[in-house]
Amino acid sequence: MMGWEVSSYVYGGQSYTASSAEEYTALAKALEGAAAEWRAASISWGAASLQLAQQCAGMTMCPASVAGLAGVPVSGHATLPYSQLIRRFSDHAAACGAIAATIDEMASLLIRAHSLYAKSELWTRRLFTELMQLITTVRPKEASLAMGILAAGGILGGSMMDGKFSPSYGSAITAPLQEGYLSGIAPYIGTIDPARPQQVDPLTGLLRTDEVNGAAGAISQYSQPADGLRQGTLHVTEVFTDVPVVGASSSVAQALEQLRRLAEERLGKVDLDSGLSYATIAVQRYRRDDGSPAWLVTIPGTDGKPDSPFGWPQNVELMSDDPAQRMKADSAMMVLEAMRQAGIGKDDPVALIGHSQGGITAAAIAADMSEEYTIEHVVTAGSPVANHPIPPSTWVTSIEIGDELVAALDGAANPATDTWLTVHGYAYPTGASSTGEVGPNGECAPGDATSSWNRGYRGAEVAGASDGKELTHWLKYHQAAYQNATDLGSPAVANHERHFRQVIEGELEETRYFQGRMSHDNE
Repeated sequence: MMGWEVSSYVYGGQSYTASSAEEYTALAKALEGAAAEWRAASISWGAASLQLAQQCAGMTMCPASVAGLAGVPVSGHATLPYSQLIRRFSDHAAACGAIAATIDEMASLLIRAHSLYAKSELWTRRLFTELMQLITTVRPKEASLAMGILAAGGILGGSMMDGKFSPSYGSAITAPLQEGYLSGIAPYIGTIDPARPQQVDPLTGLLRTDEVNGAAGAISQYSQPADGLRQGTLHVTEVFTDVPVVGASSSVAQALEQLRRLAEERLGKVDLDSGLSYATIAVQRYRRDDGSPAWLVTIPGTDGKPDSPFGWPQNVELMSDDPAQRMKADSAMMVLEAMRQAGIGKDDPVALIGHSQGGITAAAIAADMSEEYTIEHVVTAGSPVANHPIPPSTWVTSIEIGDELVAALDGAANPATDTWLTVHGYAYPTGASSTGEVGPNGECAPGDATSSWNRGYRGAEVAGASDGKELTHWLKYHQAAYQNATDLGSPAVANHERHFRQVIEGELEETRYFQGRMSHDNE
């Protein structure tokens, strides 16, 4: 049975001194050099094995050798045990190759754990994105057609391979082009608002990264009032349950799991019998050792219900480059109202965690409400927040999957600073681990133990993943990405983990749930 794993690399979150970076880089290069030497040895042993095999084949032309190979001694002649030598040389070649692969893996883990090449990778990514943006800006129709054909081809090929319709392959195959295409097409979308004219200039995009946010602001000028007329007014009420849907957290990983529980419960993907419904968030109060309060706000993503403040139009509003528009989004207003009702004070330390639209909401509040609340840490999963002006005093831990599309909707890579860490994951199929079994006739089916040490560092297993390709925007993929980043022992991840833990350290005193509904009822 096939499963899925996620391998991660991180960028941002910690700056090394020049000497430290040089030492880590030198060690990585030394490991890569050692791996190359072992590969060379493997090739040499393999070549020697082939030469012996050729010699052995050529010796059959000698009658004395033929007799010797047949086991008949020939006076004055000695024969070498060619078969044993060839086998021994082949074994040496395989052993050297295995050592080279192990050392290569060690070098890769070191590079990923310490983000040694992060700056060059980000620069290359930015260059590629800007190139795609330039092409799209100059030839928007052709670029759009090419993206459509590429996505359609990916869906067709992937569906044939899986034996069922799999639209996720369309996102996977276009993943490297998404940010550049969206940045290039966004200025054309922005021209719909005459009050906010955007000049479609191919060279302008080289100097900015917020084209998508400008387009979102232009769309929101029309969509926001129209959506208000359709949905009505926001009403936020506290709801109650005896079921501990969102429990205590002392780490980002635990907070992600609590976020997943709330998200899946309110959408009916799991049945915890809590009675909680869609558009529900959790506000938790922790009591520190000195008696002061700390808060954790858990915000799931889009549910798309007709009367929900977490609908589809709110995503666009939250992505606007206008702070006033962002804070008028019903999802943002709901979270702020819940925070007010819960009694969060201006100086109380607050951590926000959200998935998809929940993460955008958290980032928008951190960016625009820094004078009203002390937002000390934000965790986003699958959220396009690169261009949200979050102050440096707020730490940001962002988790993204390479082909999920949603995280790329901002058209830019996240900032790489000491207080902004991005965990970037890549999902790939792998054989699921299994235990050995003995059949009814005594036959033995050996188990697969690849999920232990080896697999834990190379990639983290996605819990509950299906056999075929699926949308990696699901929170379980972000959980696996963060788990792998943690397993690598990244100092940057450890630093952010420590900061998140310090924000909410203490005993969980209460968890309150707040539900939002849109209605034309003014009562």
